[in-house]
Amino acid sequence: MPRGERPLGPEDTALLRFAGDLRRLRDQAGKPSYRELARRANYSPTALSDAAGGRKLPSLALTLAFVRACEGDATPWTKRWREVAAEYSLPLHPNAPYPGSAPFTEHDAKRFFGRECLVEQIVESVKAKPLTVVVGPSGSGRTSLLQAGVLPALDDAVVITPSQNALEDLAKALTEVFADTTADQLAEDFRRDPDHLRLRLRQHRPGLVLLVDDFEQALHQDDFIATLTRCPRVVLALRADHRAQYLAKGLGGNEITIEPMSADQLRRAITEPAAKIGATVETAVIARLVADAANQHALSLVQQALVETWRRKRGMTLSLAGFEESGGIEHVVAQAAETFYHALGDDRGDVRSVFLRLVSVQRNGNVQRRSRRLEAWQPQLDLLAKARLVTLTEDGAELTHDAALRWPRLAEWIGEEGDLLRTHQQLVTAIELWEASDRDPLALYRGARLRKAKELGEFLTAQERRFVEKSSKRETRRSTALIAVMAVLLALVPGTVVYALSNERKLTEAYDRELGGKAITESETLMEQRRPYADKYALVGYKVNPSPEAEKVLRLANAVTRGIPFTGTSKDDADVLVGPRGEMAAVTDEDGTDRMWGLDEDRAVPGKRFADHHRVVKLAERRAVTKDNTGRQHLWAVNDADDITYLAPLPDRFQTLDISADGSRIVGRIGDAVSVGLPTPDASERTVLLDLADPRQPRKLPVPVRDAETVALSQDGRELATAVWDAAAGLTTIEFWHIGGTFERAAPPLPQHVYVRGITYSGDGRWLAVEHSPESVIEVWQRVPSGTPVLRARLDSALRYGARVTFSYDDRVAVVRDNIFEVQRLYTTGRPADRLVYVVGHGNSMGAVYRPQHDDFLVRSGGQDPELLPYDLDSGRIIKKMCEKDGARLTDSEWVKSFGEVERVDVC
Repeated sequence: MPRGERPLGPEDTALLRFAGDLRRLRDQAGKPSYRELARRANYSPTALSDAAGGRKLPSLALTLAFVRACEGDATPWTKRWREVAAEYSLPLHPNAPYPGSAPFTEHDAKRFFGRECLVEQIVESVKAKPLTVVVGPSGSGRTSLLQAGVLPALDDAVVITPSQNALEDLAKALTEVFADTTADQLAEDFRRDPDHLRLRLRQHRPGLVLLVDDFEQALHQDDFIATLTRCPRVVLALRADHRAQYLAKGLGGNEITIEPMSADQLRRAITEPAAKIGATVETAVIARLVADAANQHALSLVQQALVETWRRKRGMTLSLAGFEESGGIEHVVAQAAETFYHALGDDRGDVRSVFLRLVSVQRNGNVQRRSRRLEAWQPQLDLLAKARLVTLTEDGAELTHDAALRWPRLAEWIGEEGDLLRTHQQLVTAIELWEASDRDPLALYRGARLRKAKELGEFLTAQERRFVEKSSKRETRRSTALIAVMAVLLALVPGTVVYALSNERKLTEAYDRELGGKAITESETLMEQRRPYADKYALVGYKVNPSPEAEKVLRLANAVTRGIPFTGTSKDDADVLVGPRGEMAAVTDEDGTDRMWGLDEDRAVPGKRFADHHRVVKLAERRAVTKDNTGRQHLWAVNDADDITYLAPLPDRFQTLDISADGSRIVGRIGDAVSVGLPTPDASERTVLLDLADPRQPRKLPVPVRDAETVALSQDGRELATAVWDAAAGLTTIEFWHIGGTFERAAPPLPQHVYVRGITYSGDGRWLAVEHSPESVIEVWQRVPSGTPVLRARLDSALRYGARVTFSYDDRVAVVRDNIFEVQRLYTTGRPADRLVYVVGHGNSMGAVYRPQHDDFLVRSGGQDPELLPYDLDSGRIIKKMCEKDGARLTDSEWVKSFGEVERVDVC
């Protein structure tokens, strides 16, 4: 008879109340036994019992498994878990490698990474120019850059942060420099003579550099500016939204812009501070943060997410489990927004208005951030920028991160004001077109659209209000002129107007279908002919008639238009091998030697070649395996496309089967060439696992299974999957092993009643794709901690051809079979996978590669051309980028040539 649960006693702590509610949830589910719960949750009965035991807080993953096994809603329990975890989380150790929400200081210089090039650029400017102006949006890290980057890099420098009385702040900062005076005396000297500071510096500290942070605070203090700008070496840090005011002062200077961190820079900012104290960051955590924040001014959010992950570290490792428990950037933003909102008091209504003005609702219902000038709301914007919820740039204000759109309170506001936001988005687009047409009166509003715009009332900015007023005046004049004409029509044909109004909707729908179909046909023709503007026509078709087919054509046309060619590679049908993050590619030159190429968002830059007749067989981060014309394989270091170094030959007759994405381990087979399909016994073959900690002397590790036909490494190189085929039983057994000094099982074995040809891990280790042979069916399994994987999807195809599988970081799986490219959305709830993309004519000899920094897939174009197509699945983002780059609008001649005198469609 099973033992009863230990009584909890008085639920007088958050932890005991949490455990008590878990028990009551189990009671509501019919009080299943813990053995039955274990079967449902894929956790042991002991672990589930301990979760409701009240002795310690269970992990988030275990909690959610318990809740789902009891058929509870995971969302409120996730929020509840994080509230309890915040109360019981460990205090931040003083040795923590990240500053969190605070800026880096001079004492943090040894852990300030990712901005080395920018610091060097500023230092060189200081040597060459008397005045350097560093301009960056709010949240771009100007203070950290000066304090932890530029200040330690200079021999003699001092930081000044001006306030309402900048001269006094300057004097206080210089009292330590000029020890023979007081701050009050210095300030008085500066007021009397703007040249006083320059003369003092020349006499006593000729090499001193003045670093002025938050210079925008002093833009209206002419005495401070006059004193400062006469000095020989000055660096000003200026918030970008004040750049116009600065330029109006006519100060000149060498201007340097703080750009968002690239993926590589952000990766260094994440990993290097931890490495300085002997800690490590799991690859999956790095990938998630880089995907969330690369090329955005979101470093403060990354630092806060890392601090919360550090609180939940496993030993000295920042793990994916700890990151997910912390909630990542999304939780940081939601928590900051909620804290900020509760502290506002009477100003909450104004902040709600600001938030709603910084979002747009598209026709398809997608909600997006948008940048707007909101001069009337400057006090609120300054507060929001300080809380890192809004970024202030030269172009206006915008929400700092997409995670803000998932703040529950904002999502609720958007739901309440959805119609208003859609109307406003249409108005903003109309104003942009009106401005672009030199304020053509025909582009003004009229009729129903004008009436809707008037209903926006106080939501309108001054510019938008002027547009509505001009439209109203023109409508009044137009209505007066039409009254007489309408009177005649009504008298002659009484039923005409009624008939027209009743059929207006049907006529509009028919018109949209016809125009949209024509635009889509034109786009497909241009794609086939490899001519420009295919994406512009596809956008017209999608905007007029937004059907699934039109969206499919828009995605493909965008990919074809943005195709990445390898200019100068004349070899037809060249091999193309892309690195795991889509940042580099190896392409075969005409003479049969591979060359490295650097890949940007939409272009490829040639780099160095490997040794003559070396072809790349595997490419990982910073590692490549090549094969020479004798069949011997070799190991190379690949830091970037222009920095490749030969490391060592691999063992004789070694054939690489897999290399971990981080380049830490290789698994292969010593023997004859590896065959594809059902196995052919070869007693001479054996599996070899190599550790690349010292890449010039790869070290052999023991392999737990000798006769594995299929092997695969996890992307961080810490786990090995082996598949052993039993021909007599017709059974393949897949086993999972932790790689260390000895091999330990990472999960229970997974039997497959087919021959397994391929195994692929997802980047975060949550998913596993298993390819069957010879039918090429893909089964996707969800990994369960310490439990048997759960089958979530079976991806079949009429094309029986070897499949190449890739996972994104948001539960999407891409499969390429010959020239068919498809993407499916996976679910952990048992819901069947959704097919998002199915395209014929793309893929060929290369699998798709997911690029987290751009959130798209690189796939080979059709034909023999080695060109790559960047395939973005987010139609809203495609449209936004096209409109931002002014690449969405057909010229007047293009429009008339294709559609005659049909009224132009607004696409942005």
